[in-house]
Amino acid sequence: MNCFVKKLLIVIFLGITANFLSGCDFFSAPKKLTNTPSTEGATPTATAPASVTAPSTNVGNQEGPIPPNVIARVGSWKLTVDEFNQRLKLLKQGLPDFNDKDPQTKASVLDELIRQQLLVKDAESSDIGDKKDIKDAVEDFRRTLLVQELASKLTKGITANEADAQKYYDQNKNLFMEPVKWKVRQIAVPDEAAAKNILVQVLQGGDFAALAQAQSNDSFAANGGIIPEFTKAPFEAMQKAISSLDAGSTSSVFKGPDGYYIAHVDEKKGGVIKPFADVKTELISGLTLRKQQTTILEYIEKLAQKTKVDVNKELLGLSENKQP
Repeated sequence: MNCFVKKLLIVIFLGITANFLSGCDFFSAPKKLTNTPSTEGATPTATAPASVTAPSTNVGNQEGPIPPNVIARVGSWKLTVDEFNQRLKLLKQGLPDFNDKDPQTKASVLDELIRQQLLVKDAESSDIGDKKDIKDAVEDFRRTLLVQELASKLTKGITANEADAQKYYDQNKNLFMEPVKWKVRQIAVPDEAAAKNILVQVLQGGDFAALAQAQSNDSFAANGGIIPEFTKAPFEAMQKAISSLDAGSTSSVFKGPDGYYIAHVDEKKGGVIKPFADVKTELISGLTLRKQQTTILEYIEKLAQKTKVDVNKELLGLSENKQP
């Protein structure tokens, strides 16, 4: 059973054990179930569960001794030791700190399971189980389990290895390029001649920040022309103007949304390819998933070829010639 199904079962099981794990009583009931029925008017006492005995043989319960491999029985429902241990295992998987060896903790889990079964038994005797939404939910869960179990069977042993990851890395190195982060100052003026004159001053050793404060017409001038750090320039013309520049370099004059601009690169970080060692584990995991998905899709295609599938496209609002 794969991870998805295990997690789903854990979530369902945790729903009935959350109360005892959080230290709260289930519907304010006693923490331990006993075999002695309460006398009318008597006050039940809550005691810590040292051990759990078999349910009493009241009306609706099976007569006779409890079988040796059964840890609890509620009416005709039985919980074997193996089934109980499996539930403890699921809890341990979902909650690593859960102590599945502690007798009192195990007794508390069993108490919760018994309480759940008492409610289930009562619900089954009513019309709740016949409700459409209940039946649909049960059927959906059953279908999910079947699909997940089949997918797990189909993909068993299908994994990518380091050689697969290395090959993919070598063929797609551009995908592992860290984005370049730019810190840029700009000067914007409405006139191209004015922009070129400022550029001459910069090239002659003028301080870009001071020139921006004195002559730029945009909202960044007061801060020396510094604009927010980016991985992609605010507009395409700037990106093109700075793309080949290193830190400390100044662009030529270019046209932008508010006139004519000059850009100065204060800092340029990134732009290097991540080493294979840094992405190997993630690559193997991703390629394994891709291989498994391909296997499942190929299997579905074979099933579709053997099984007639009809779709009423008109009900989808599609003409016969249109494809979904």
